[in-house]
Amino acid sequence: MSLVDTTLGRLLERAERARLSGSTRAIRESFKSLASPYWQLNLDERDRLHERMRAAASAGAIKLEWAKLGGDDRPLEAVVLLDLDKLAYHLRRPTASTTLAQATALLAPWNQHERVQELLAYWAQLKQARLLGPTSVADFVDALRVLDVMREAKEDRIVRQLSTELFGNSKRLEALSKHLDLLTSESLNAPARHWSEVFGAIGLTKEPQPFIVAGMGKLRLTDQGDCPIIRPYLGVANTVVDGYVGTPSWLLTIENLTTFHQAARELSKNPSGVVLYTAGMPSPSWGEAYVRILSALSKDTPIYHWGDHDEGGFRIAVRMAQFASRAGHTLRPWSMDASRWQQLGLSAKAEQHRSMVRNAARAGWSELAAQIAPVLFEQEGQPLQLPG
Repeated sequence: MSLVDTTLGRLLERAERARLSGSTRAIRESFKSLASPYWQLNLDERDRLHERMRAAASAGAIKLEWAKLGGDDRPLEAVVLLDLDKLAYHLRRPTASTTLAQATALLAPWNQHERVQELLAYWAQLKQARLLGPTSVADFVDALRVLDVMREAKEDRIVRQLSTELFGNSKRLEALSKHLDLLTSESLNAPARHWSEVFGAIGLTKEPQPFIVAGMGKLRLTDQGDCPIIRPYLGVANTVVDGYVGTPSWLLTIENLTTFHQAARELSKNPSGVVLYTAGMPSPSWGEAYVRILSALSKDTPIYHWGDHDEGGFRIAVRMAQFASRAGHTLRPWSMDASRWQQLGLSAKAEQHRSMVRNAARAGWSELAAQIAPVLFEQEGQPLQLPG
């Protein structure tokens, strides 16, 4: 970018901030310092800069301050802003207020959405959310369209199929993962999540995922007979799970597939309980199947969850606790206290640790929240241990 564009662009940005704060101080960019890039220009380059600056001055956008000495070749000492709107027009750039008004109009159908309100408030203060400003509003509109569709969906949707259906482009939806993350986060300041967690939470998947269960009893299936849970495990569609038949000693959900397979093999030796694989962040349709199974269990049956000892793992725990609560059960943590093997994990940053503590409390695990170690540890690295 040329020095002219850099200088006038900086004047415009400073003027936007001044308008926001109500400041009436003069806004100027000086070239007096010998360290200024202005003095690195050769004579021809400086003449071209002067010509363009005079054009902006003729438009009424700026005032030029020249050195008192030097005759026709006297140097330019400073550029002073006269009119923000005229400068924006001269540069063919919209002002922040114009851009915000356009974004507000495009987001009007979703103006009751909490994150949309927060975004507009950010942009009104000339702030960005993860480097996304009001010029990215079209992407947020597309992300909101995705959320509207998924809110009405009765089952999981395949990412690229839905992307083609909505946008005529199979990869468009994948490019919206950051926008979907912001729109479904606790706040715009929340840490970024992996795309798989974001998609999973709203029911989007790269490919169809079966509902996998191991242990004792039978699954009650819609419009079909009860299906015994065969060994080592049984996989069906989320949407056909209508309930459960059996009296297990406990039920455990597991976040990761490797650990689930280990648990299924071990449980085959003595199937006294039930293990379910959540496939990371469980989708809404998975949650409905889970709620129907829990609703068929005695309220005395212990319900556990075991996941990664990290931010994502405890966010998943919150979602699992919400599902369990709907079925009248209390979710308990299983092997989620890293104090016994924290020397094997990675140190958590302060914000990561705060997030883990906060979400453990939100999951109803206040005792665990009070003693969570600041360590990150994946479930696959833990020794397998089942309830009972």
